[in-house]
Amino acid sequence: MARLRFRVEKLIRDHLPQIMRDQGLSVFERQLSDADFDAALRAKLAEEAAEVAASKDREDLAWELADLSEVIQALANLHGLTREDIETRRIAKRAERGGFDQRIYNAAVEADEGLPAADYYLARPDQYPRQP
Repeated sequence: MARLRFRVEKLIRDHLPQIMRDQGLSVFERQLSDADFDAALRAKLAEEAAEVAASKDREDLAWELADLSEVIQALANLHGLTREDIETRRIAKRAERGGFDQRIYNAAVEADEGLPAADYYLARPDQYPRQP
């Protein structure tokens, strides 16, 4: 029988190598340096956020949010941030800018050339494409 090999190239949870070996897989893992761990966590953050966005029901959403929370906590720990550090900033930002309670969706903005706000949007054309 032929042995199949699949490229994974992503951060996985600590117990998964043994779980995978118990299933008969060969696992080729390594421990990451701080810089590589930071990059892998940031990639994992995007992966988990996409899985949250794709969740189909309340239960699936809860599991995906738990995964996202685990990645956020690991990234915060790597940088010496506590939950309190993050919560303090969340509360301050909410006090200044509000939360999402009113469900406000912004379809577009217009600004006169030369305004600092216009420069902000112009500097990010992939995020905020110009409309005719």
